[in-house]
Amino acid sequence: MTFVNRIFQNLEQTNRAEIEALYHDIMGAGVILPSGEGRSKGALSIACSEMAKMRRGKLVLDRGDIGFPGRTMIEAAPTLKQRFGQVCLLINSGSGKSMMPLLDAQQLAMYIAQHGNPRDFRIDVLTSERDSPIGKLGTKYGNVLMLKGREPDEAPTESKEFRTAGILEDLFILGTGVLFQAIAEALNEEASADTVIGRSKQIFTEIGSVVDQIVASDFFKSLVDALEQRHSCFFVGLGSGREVARMTAVRIGHVKRAMGDQIYVAGESNTPAPRAGDVLLVISNSGETEIVASWCKNFKRMGATVASIVGNPDSTIAATSDLSFTIKGNGVEGKPNSFYIKTAFALSPLPIYLVEKVGERGLRLPEYILRWHQSVTS
Repeated sequence: MTFVNRIFQNLEQTNRAEIEALYHDIMGAGVILPSGEGRSKGALSIACSEMAKMRRGKLVLDRGDIGFPGRTMIEAAPTLKQRFGQVCLLINSGSGKSMMPLLDAQQLAMYIAQHGNPRDFRIDVLTSERDSPIGKLGTKYGNVLMLKGREPDEAPTESKEFRTAGILEDLFILGTGVLFQAIAEALNEEASADTVIGRSKQIFTEIGSVVDQIVASDFFKSLVDALEQRHSCFFVGLGSGREVARMTAVRIGHVKRAMGDQIYVAGESNTPAPRAGDVLLVISNSGETEIVASWCKNFKRMGATVASIVGNPDSTIAATSDLSFTIKGNGVEGKPNSFYIKTAFALSPLPIYLVEKVGERGLRLPEYILRWHQSVTS
């Protein structure tokens, strides 16, 4: 996919000094607070989850966690400092205007200005817009790492053009996913910041092979054919697998809703029972997660089509699935697992091919539909 190559080209253009500054803030943090919205938050959360699993894992607290010590950043800041030392608010926002990350940054900036030592609190930002509201707060109270996304004049008008440009800010979001993965791997091995781009290149080499394999596979063709049918689609995973499932669900949802269908992330409160013909897409590295395997079996009993991406082809989930594709991560306990970022990339062409498929049937989906929730999800 041409846009996958563009992502790495953008990464290579990042400022090495900005990478080093961000890297050292993450390394020195006693606690990381990931903040973002939609798929940007998903890309960040995947890497933060891998950082937390490392043998010398980083402590990660999400605003939604039960243990978060306050309703706002202003309330939480003194407790976080007392318990954990240096606090790193890590924001992923292409536009630099996303509502919740902006609120988090504004509240923490207010606390620093009134009560805190800037050395104890860092606002670190990945964005495409340095002069955005979030970017300006990062410049003042931490670091900003600039990563290019799709240029405004690159907006496609035909479905075939998405293979070059991607959709829904893929260039930025997937790029940050790789960058965060490379940072996690470098931290795990206590390597220097100047290894991050080299690790990104290695990850991209592996990703390129995975994407080439999956788009040429019978699995992918059959999945696109199943999604084209007028049925609901469900996405499921746990932990980082759920983040990938949500990221994919957002993107497929724009297309399916334009067709009059619905998409759901299985296990959430609004999830209905499956019906015959519905599609379940499962993300599971082990392929043995008990509750996910139970969902697969239940969907099969109801006559739904079960498709899975797993790290273990001999697993229960793979055996239960009608369609299954294997992606190998590093599979080493205590190290950041690349399975999830590889899977996010492997599924990134799915809506592009679905757009082309429904286009063959006479349904043309313009760019404004595909960008429907961009202000919320980027």
